[in-house]
Amino acid sequence: MKRLYLGSTALIGVTSILGATSSTARAADGVKLDVGGFFNVVYQGLFDSKRDGHFGNHRNTDAFKHDGEVWFQGETTLDNGLTVGAQIELEAENAADQIDQSYVYWQGGFGRFQVGSQDKAIANYCLLPPGGTANFSAFSPDATWGSNDPIGSNAACVDTEGDNQGIVYATPNFDGFQLWVSYTPSNNAEDYTQAGVNGSGTPTNPNGTAHHSFSTYATYKYDGDGWGLQWGGGGSWQTQFNGTAGGNDGKSSDYQTGLNLTLGNFGIGGVMEYYDQGGSDNNAYVLGGGLSYTLAPWTFGLQGSHGHYDGQTAFTFAPNPGGSRSLNRVIATSQYALAPGIMLDGEIGYTWFHDSGDGVDSALDSYHGYDIAIGSAFTF
Repeated sequence: MKRLYLGSTALIGVTSILGATSSTARAADGVKLDVGGFFNVVYQGLFDSKRDGHFGNHRNTDAFKHDGEVWFQGETTLDNGLTVGAQIELEAENAADQIDQSYVYWQGGFGRFQVGSQDKAIANYCLLPPGGTANFSAFSPDATWGSNDPIGSNAACVDTEGDNQGIVYATPNFDGFQLWVSYTPSNNAEDYTQAGVNGSGTPTNPNGTAHHSFSTYATYKYDGDGWGLQWGGGGSWQTQFNGTAGGNDGKSSDYQTGLNLTLGNFGIGGVMEYYDQGGSDNNAYVLGGGLSYTLAPWTFGLQGSHGHYDGQTAFTFAPNPGGSRSLNRVIATSQYALAPGIMLDGEIGYTWFHDSGDGVDSALDSYHGYDIAIGSAFTF
């Protein structure tokens, strides 16, 4: 009965939006897309063991990395106050996922609905601590994790839905409080190459695929006299899962929270995410913190993260009985605002990894790496 009631409420809300757009509402101009986006470039040096059998073996010492997207976005406001728009995000380099996100939205006094391929409630709106920059973070930067460890980052802004086709609803802002809710019918329905996404029928759910997944995330922001507070927290759940015969998998859920404080030019905060991975003994958690100090146009930061990964197959790791894996990273950052939309940044970092299981060679039980990097971040 509760599920029926919630479904009916959502249907009434969507129907009211469609009714508003199909009545006498008009806009002086239709939706016209503008071009925006970002482009980040980094030069990084990484110093670790290159000996045979170690994670750094046959890996280069330095590298150029970049990450960019071109956004086509636009909106218009109808005579009745309803705002409608669209956004398409195109990767600025060759990628298997060439279109990152694409969705349309309706916004008004009722809040905001977004429908399409997009980040969901946690991934798009979660809180991370200060101290990171556009290019560098102790958590999950886009392309500049300064380590050859086997995990690759301590991600702390992840949900169980991914970029698959779904809907996101945001409430209006009530005195600093806001709530996001998202729903994904199938975790195998991100782009048009997948069966049932834009063709006949509905998406397929092969073994190892979740469906009927949803997330919720709440945020609160308060600006005081010379100080401020931000909090975020929520969860994400897969309600159905097609298990793999003989496999160690099943329905997963994630829980994330973060708290940041600002005191004048100082910022400090912390974050934690717990991963209740499907299957036996596959859970994980990531926690950490950061601080920053701004002396315009400079900002200096410090961040650290710790990830603990249990079990046999969590996060696609190869089986390693009898232990767990831990990944730690500490970085110091600096950022310089050269001009509006043009940032220069840099980092010095140290990463160490340990595997307590007994299923790998001793050379792969631990890892230590140092890195130094400089970069730029353009927004347009």
